[in-house]
Amino acid sequence: MVENEVLETVISKIVSYSGIYVAESQKQPLQTLIQSKADEKKISPKEFASQLQDRTPDFDEIINLVTVNETYFFREEKQFDFLKNVVFPRFVGKNISLWTCCCSTGEEPISLLALALSMGVKLTIYASDIDDNALAKLNSGRYSLYSLRSDGQKYHELLEPYSQRTETEIIFNKDFLNNIHSFKFNLIQDTKLPFFENLEIIFMRNVFIYFDKETRKNVTGKVSERLKDEGMLFFSMNEIGSIDNSIIPEYLTKTNDGVVYYFIRGKRPAPAITSIKDNIQKKMAEKSEEEKKKENQEKLRLEVEKAKTQKTLQSVTAALASASAMVSGGAASAQTGAPAAAHTSAPVDFKQIYEDICAEINKKDFVKARTIARAISGEDYKRYSFFMQGYIEYYADNRTAAEALFAYSETASQDFWPAYFYHGMVLRDMGKDERASYCFKRCKEILTDFGDHNPYDFTLDSFSPSYIYSLCTRFQGGE
Repeated sequence: MVENEVLETVISKIVSYSGIYVAESQKQPLQTLIQSKADEKKISPKEFASQLQDRTPDFDEIINLVTVNETYFFREEKQFDFLKNVVFPRFVGKNISLWTCCCSTGEEPISLLALALSMGVKLTIYASDIDDNALAKLNSGRYSLYSLRSDGQKYHELLEPYSQRTETEIIFNKDFLNNIHSFKFNLIQDTKLPFFENLEIIFMRNVFIYFDKETRKNVTGKVSERLKDEGMLFFSMNEIGSIDNSIIPEYLTKTNDGVVYYFIRGKRPAPAITSIKDNIQKKMAEKSEEEKKKENQEKLRLEVEKAKTQKTLQSVTAALASASAMVSGGAASAQTGAPAAAHTSAPVDFKQIYEDICAEINKKDFVKARTIARAISGEDYKRYSFFMQGYIEYYADNRTAAEALFAYSETASQDFWPAYFYHGMVLRDMGKDERASYCFKRCKEILTDFGDHNPYDFTLDSFSPSYIYSLCTRFQGGE
């Protein structure tokens, strides 16, 4: 049996090398692997742990064991809509370079390549990951049909010219896969890349949840240095609300097209070729024009947001009033014996409200986000109101308020798993590991009870319930 001291030594090397935290459920398989490697070398597990070095076959095998991969083709469909309708049309018939720097098992670069080829864009695409097994899957080009989900479904036909399907698999042609330049890369430690040019687009999606704030800052700075002027950096739509100026280099500007947010790299300073006086006059003129432009844009933005917020609040108020009338009408009918009047109003669209709140969070307009969340009223909707208010405070970095609001949401409904998940996240941030562990455990229990029927899937975004379950397992301190 591998002693805890030996296990912790190996885990500390994993974290130092990759930033990946080892889940409780992964410790037993890790102990088994350590013992197996020690027996193979005819040394003790303690000696194996002390001799273990990164960038060796043994260490690579350990990293592959603890890496969790959750991805599928055309994940986060709205980002692919943006590429199709706005970005790629600029490059039809031209060359463009793109790097997906945490590509997992490869569904992301395959999706990007298929979309580019369908539009006549000459895409040079690089794909990297820390996991050898994940890269091997990409190079093999064989995927189960589970990699085809409802999110992104409208783009699945783009894969057909480059693949064959069986009853259980989708298999890609080697000629197609050869267009993807894959390589192993550790976002934390590695610096040398197998390409020299800077890139128009970088995808770095669904990796930040494993890193602390300082690591996020360092990784973002390293990756964004490889963008061309006005190049675009994409994060997951789930992550971008938590990414602020303390993480992002000052040369990156957050912008959006509808609900799709991304970062643009500013232009690098040009060499000085005119006199200092000419430069000062030019900058003053540019600043004046830029200030006018910004003022006009801000006025327009405020008018648009005012109209959107008013529309959202009217929608919520009307829906809640309808629900209240249904309850009152039913009670009156029971007392008088008369049948209740028929109602055709739709139920409250919590997914739309959630998306509206996320949009305001992405713009850092927490006041407007709170206004939307607090407009949700009624005894039956307390769980949603408390949860969404807690969600806002979580991203506003008000951890104490968020923790209390998630707890209120749990009290209002014992099966509201999103509250338990985010409650665990905020408790984990606050260093309250024992209470966080309970929340993650409870979330897993609820997800198991729901099975395929998940009534609160409006919070899932592009994730599957099984992935949330795996995160709970990863973050749980013990069982």
